Amino acid sequence: MYGNLFVYDEKYKLIAFESDSSSTQCFIFLGGLTDGLLSLSYLPRLNESLLQLSYSLIQPLLRSSNLQFGWHTINNDIEDLQNLIDYLIKQRKNLKSIILMGHSTGCQDIVHYFRQGKQSDLIRGIILQGPVSDRQYLSTLPSTKDQLEYCIQHHENIHEWLPRSLHDPPLTIERCLSLNKFNSIEDLFSSDLSDEQVKKIYEKINLPNIWIWSKQDEYVPDEIKDEVGTFVKTKLANRTNSKFILLENSDHAISNEHEQIYMIDQIIQFIQSIHE
Repeated sequence: MYGNLFVYDEKYKLIAFESDSSSTQCFIFLGGLTDGLLSLSYLPRLNESLLQLSYSLIQPLLRSSNLQFGWHTINNDIEDLQNLIDYLIKQRKNLKSIILMGHSTGCQDIVHYFRQGKQSDLIRGIILQGPVSDRQYLSTLPSTKDQLEYCIQHHENIHEWLPRSLHDPPLTIERCLSLNKFNSIEDLFSSDLSDEQVKKIYEKINLPNIWIWSKQDEYVPDEIKDEVGTFVKTKLANRTNSKFILLENSDHAISNEHEQIYMIDQIIQFIQSIHE
């Protein structure tokens, strides 16, 4: 996969990789926790399809990318996303369209971005792949209890680190609580959220959107898999401009080649429908 690297944030020296810098239509992809450039195996195939629609694929590195998520929050993520969008608008006077796609925590980033009222008229649609609850998954891990006990005991120092014996790579108390607390700023996809909480989270999202759900997602506890899938379909992807896509045989990262092809076909149809 070939393209160009560019600096979009001089303050933090943040870079992004773009597959076709000549395009006036940009598809911004945000990965999840621990992800960096080309972290998902379906990205080269997605890129090939996007180029046929004259869209360039842009993969930004955020302050939280790779193993740096532990000392940043999704508030930092949406600041970085806004800086990228501002950069593209400033540098490309003929920019026509932006599509946002998130994988895993990248989905939280996009939802939180719109929840904070940060929009651009150039953003035409959003795609959420693997929108799962960190809190519901982490609650099944034995290590989470000790981590939360430490955070509660030291809650007055939220920017301090957890001991390496409790979490490695580095993780602040603030981010640990954000990942694990009910209705935190990144607790956006948990199936036990109330209807009123869901309404407040999503009321500012009015763009066309698709939700891509993997039935075999390993980050959804087995005992609530059906419940969570139904919640996403009926409570989150339930607007007139929403579409729910079920991948029956796919894991969180969509490593199944046949499911990748099907998903990308759905994404291309979604983009084409926006431009009709």
